[in-house]
Amino acid sequence: MKKGPIMDLERFAGLAEAYGGDVGRWPIVEREAAALLMAEYPEATAPVLAAQSDLDWALDAWRAPAASPALQAAVLAAAPTERRVAPWRGWIWRTGLGAGLMAAGAAGVMAGVVASSAMAPVSAEFDVITAAVSASAALDAEVVGDV
Repeated sequence: MKKGPIMDLERFAGLAEAYGGDVGRWPIVEREAAALLMAEYPEATAPVLAAQSDLDWALDAWRAPAASPALQAAVLAAAPTERRVAPWRGWIWRTGLGAGLMAAGAAGVMAGVVASSAMAPVSAEFDVITAAVSASAALDAEVVGDV
């Protein structure tokens, strides 16, 4: 049993209208089915491709007209101008940014000093902690010896 082409003539004409008379410009998934249909029905597909090829040629040959000098001048006149910033404003901004970063760094150092001094035990507290640890070790030794 002979199997016919996957694409029908209506689909072929629609693709030719959408993508042109050159099957190489068609989507890759459609090309094989189009080739099978062209091999099976060359007398029906050739006029469709020829008509679309004429349109392709006309579209490829068309070029947009150049803008007139008056239009070019009007566009350039309507274009925004470059904003100039005074040189001293840039210097102040960069200096302010550097000063701000230095202040933030100094504040971080100060916060670290304050936090570490708040957490570190003073010498009197340190003596209490040392005595507690020593007594705990002595108690552990006594408990182990009694058992």
